[in-house]
Amino acid sequence: MAAIAKVSLSQIVGLVEAIDEVGGQADVATISQEVEMELDRLGPIVDAAEFLGLLRVVDGDLSINDLSRKVLRANVKERKAIFRDILENMPVFRHVTTLVRSAGRPLGKRDVIGALAGAVGSHHSEAFFNALVYWGRYVELVRYDSEAEQLSLRTPSK
Repeated sequence: MAAIAKVSLSQIVGLVEAIDEVGGQADVATISQEVEMELDRLGPIVDAAEFLGLLRVVDGDLSINDLSRKVLRANVKERKAIFRDILENMPVFRHVTTLVRSAGRPLGKRDVIGALAGAVGSHHSEAFFNALVYWGRYVELVRYDSEAEQLSLRTPSK
């Protein structure tokens, strides 16, 4: 699961599009050929898409769902809102946003990673922090000052 931090939302959307183009369901080997990507590189993208609830994986078969189709129909602004809702409702990310909100100030990277360690384990906490920063910035959920190593929440633009 640590590999999700290295996956972009555009890679996830691309995977969902590829599955949709072949009828909404396909085995992972077919999709690997479709997107011209080795299985070991595709694996983290599949894991991240499944983690976000955009596809179902059963015995190597990938299938998209209504949420996936909603993402595919959405424009960029709508996609950001959909992904923001997904992230805000994931317990691990909600835990962090609640922590920052209740602190009323930016929190340091080490504090956030420490809080994540209790939820996902210390060996995954930094990867989840990186995913929260990367995905959270894109969907206008968080701000991260990499020099000061401070995480804060932001209000998305309308």
